[in-house]
Amino acid sequence: MTQVRPRGPECPWLVQPELEEHVIRSLAAEGFRVGPNGIGKAGGKDCGMFLKNRWYLAAYSREVTRLEPLARTFLNEKVVLFRTRAGEALALEDRCPHRFAPLSVGRMTHEGIACGYHGMEFGRGGKCLNNPTQPNEKLHPNACVRAYPLEERHGMIWIWMGLATDADANLIPDWWYYDHPDWRADTQYMHVKGNYLLVVDNLLDLSHINFVHEGILGDPELADRTTSKTERTDRGLVDRWFVPDAPMVAGWAETIRDPWAQGNVDFWIDMHWEPASNLMLDVGVMPVGGKREQGLQLLSMDAITPETATTTHYFYGTSLSFHNGDTTAIDFWRKAQTFAFEQDRRIIEAVQSNMGSDWDILTMTPVINKGDRAALQARRIMRKLILEESGSPDEIEDDGENSSLLIAPISA
Repeated sequence: MTQVRPRGPECPWLVQPELEEHVIRSLAAEGFRVGPNGIGKAGGKDCGMFLKNRWYLAAYSREVTRLEPLARTFLNEKVVLFRTRAGEALALEDRCPHRFAPLSVGRMTHEGIACGYHGMEFGRGGKCLNNPTQPNEKLHPNACVRAYPLEERHGMIWIWMGLATDADANLIPDWWYYDHPDWRADTQYMHVKGNYLLVVDNLLDLSHINFVHEGILGDPELADRTTSKTERTDRGLVDRWFVPDAPMVAGWAETIRDPWAQGNVDFWIDMHWEPASNLMLDVGVMPVGGKREQGLQLLSMDAITPETATTTHYFYGTSLSFHNGDTTAIDFWRKAQTFAFEQDRRIIEAVQSNMGSDWDILTMTPVINKGDRAALQARRIMRKLILEESGSPDEIEDDGENSSLLIAPISA
């Protein structure tokens, strides 16, 4: 049997008889591919864009309450998030299987959510708990919705968009410092009208900091004094930038009063990336020729969650543990980070506007600079993971470290 559409663990997959070979060939001729996860359009607008079997930040814990459901779209799939009376966060497909009304405009019950159209109630696993218009009749086996695995950690709710049986909690980023008593943290949200890969590219391209964020995080005169290298890690990669013996950039100078920091300092920036699109910026200043333990450090998270082909949920925040008892630094960096990301958003949205409905900038043959190195390596890793997930390992090629490294649409 060929699986066509995933459902929750309490609800069976919809299936169809095994396709005959001539039907598969006919579908392929029309641009479709038949794989282990069903039938999909090959080479389509969104094909090859999303990695399903990874965790994405869906919401902050404070956003999902008992007051009202939260409707969001992830990877082109409409999802409703809510809490049960016991406080458990659940995520379900935001479409009642009866008349396709959004469950997010319904009402929450003790154990689930009831459709606002005819009252059908759905709970954990996507199972229908009650059909009030037919109270004495057996529930239809397809009266269910897809349920998405969730994990709640450090004030954040993570969603798994792939097969529930493949959900591996060990793949969630370990951002423990966002609710650690010795760390002060702030988390925020921004909506970006651009493809999520453009946002990831921007964060991994630290060369733009001296120009886009001049006067806050960088200075154009530091560009030729910076050294950098990109390294693979057991969870992804890290792009390391170092500026030795340089004047304090404006953002740090605004909040740091330590005697050693009144002259030149050494400045480090490490951007860690984990597939599909979760990043952590480790940035700090230290005495010239000193060690990081002697300096001051910020840890900033960037969780980039695709909404559609050309829109993105951007969750971000800052955390620090120095100068406890003084809120000056965290208050400043909260504002500075948002200001800087607003600058990034204007650039990214302008880029997406020039790209139109296209989502992969690399298929449009842009000029490649050295500063694109980390972003290109991340795209290469993503391409490999997406092809493996789609059941197309034969399309994975060893492009070499200096190749174009496209995430191109999969052709039939």
